[in-house]
Amino acid sequence: MPDCPTHSGAPHVEIIGDEYHFVVTERGSEFERRKTKESDELLYWFVSGGVSQLARDWELEHRVEGNDSRRLWFAKEVEMLRTLNIEWAKRKVLHQKSVLKEHPFNDNI
Repeated sequence: MPDCPTHSGAPHVEIIGDEYHFVVTERGSEFERRKTKESDELLYWFVSGGVSQLARDWELEHRVEGNDSRRLWFAKEVEMLRTLNIEWAKRKVLHQKSVLKEHPFNDNI
């Protein structure tokens, strides 16, 4: 994990005082900044992002026509996180539920 900006859209960490700053920059512009004092939180942000990309790639290879692609993608995310940290998997499930509350599955797009 880079400790300085690459400006490529890849996240990096800045340590400011007793806080970790998870920062995403691209072409010199900052797109995201999250702050925490907890190293586990910081690790979750990095791992969750990587797992999400892997799960999206996996879903693309296993796509089921007529099904909302998030069905396979979300399930794969949780499956992968569960192998690393059960609490991270539970946290992802809660996040997915909040997303689906606002944007339910739509299987016939």
